[in-house]
Amino acid sequence: MSKAIQQQYKLHSAYITADRFAGRKIYIQNNIVEVVLYESLEKPYITGQIVVVDDAAIFDTMGFSGTERLFIDITSEYPDSGSTLKNKGLNPDNVTASTGRSFIMSSIEKTVKDITSATGSSSTYLITLIEEHAILNKAIKISRTVQNDLVEEITKLCAKDLKKDVDLSYSGPAAQSNFKGIIPYLNPLEAAEWLRDRATTENGSPFFLYASIHDNNIRLGNLDIMLEQKAFNSKRPYTYFPANGSKVETQGMLAKSFQIQSMKVVKMQNTMTQLMAGGIGSLYNNTNLSTGQISSGHYDITKTINKLIDSGVIKKSTVQNIYDEYFTIDNTQLHKLNARVFHTVTSTGTYGNFKSYHDEVTVDMFMKKIESLAIRNMLYKNMFEVSIPGVGFIMAGASVGDIVRLNVISDNSLLDQKDSKKLDAMKSGDFLIYNTRHQFKETRHDVVMTVCKIVKDLDK
Repeated sequence: MSKAIQQQYKLHSAYITADRFAGRKIYIQNNIVEVVLYESLEKPYITGQIVVVDDAAIFDTMGFSGTERLFIDITSEYPDSGSTLKNKGLNPDNVTASTGRSFIMSSIEKTVKDITSATGSSSTYLITLIEEHAILNKAIKISRTVQNDLVEEITKLCAKDLKKDVDLSYSGPAAQSNFKGIIPYLNPLEAAEWLRDRATTENGSPFFLYASIHDNNIRLGNLDIMLEQKAFNSKRPYTYFPANGSKVETQGMLAKSFQIQSMKVVKMQNTMTQLMAGGIGSLYNNTNLSTGQISSGHYDITKTINKLIDSGVIKKSTVQNIYDEYFTIDNTQLHKLNARVFHTVTSTGTYGNFKSYHDEVTVDMFMKKIESLAIRNMLYKNMFEVSIPGVGFIMAGASVGDIVRLNVISDNSLLDQKDSKKLDAMKSGDFLIYNTRHQFKETRHDVVMTVCKIVKDLDK
């Protein structure tokens, strides 16, 4: 007798509203066949897609214009045990102007007429979703003075212009201070990202402005603090042991929820790209028009790696996975060469005692711009795409910016049964979650994570 199919999520309610509807709601939960939600460390809002089968002329009747709102209530759950998506605003009965999450149905990407149905009178729609504050952002241009604290100014921009709180759990003070500048008629998020791009930690690590499906805030975090976090699943790693597949099937839903379904390389070991971006060895020059002083410094990736080790972001005992310092070309190590030259022009005194956007006092502070670029390229160099069941991921409250632990068996066909737990150092360990794609379809909730790491650690 076949086992009953276990439902991994429940779509409780979904309805469409529009300002022109005068309070009317069009419920479509029975028409939705797929929901996909995207998170990214590079985007301070959630995007998504839904697939809807329309056999009642819903979209024709409403006169779809790309300004409709979709409210949706989904729970991801084990059988007989529910756990909400922790999207506090995803429950339509609790949506308010201050805490609710609104998805704007911004466009119809594709429509397919189903001629195989009994009457030929249904269509399938693929519709793009985006959070409301992302639309509001595009409708506003701002020009104002910002000064002193980059993190504080980013927080003010999100609160004042987008009415969004900023979660600073993974944030800390930026190394840059005593700053002053004028936002030159940018959208609020463009302005916030302009300031974010200038901010670094003392190590030169970048800041990220992003959003999570677990709350309605915008989040601001720096890479140092993210990498120092313990993996959310350190006691129950996601595992990939093909030989143990049948054993997992007998262990119940919990064990199956932490089994890796697939893993593939997204970007891997492209030293040429890293080199051309200036992230291995490069030259930085700055000309100060007020004093005529020219500041110059050589960027060396090994110094950045050592700073990350000395500050505890990377364990000294682990092997870094971002640069081979023994490689030479024309008898010279790459980090000693200048593959790229950066040149900025500043003018001390433009804002009195405050520094302008690019201005700094020391060469070391100027160099943090390249350090931030280099560290971003370290992440891009080692990216994997991992597909997992979504239930355990959601119940743990995991999101982009968190650390996930993976255990993947080594690619060695000569391993015997006693070595069945020998791990692949490249594909196992603690990874930063960079992007996620949540797919709710039929009975399944799956998550595809883009993850990356800069060390070959297995026991963080």
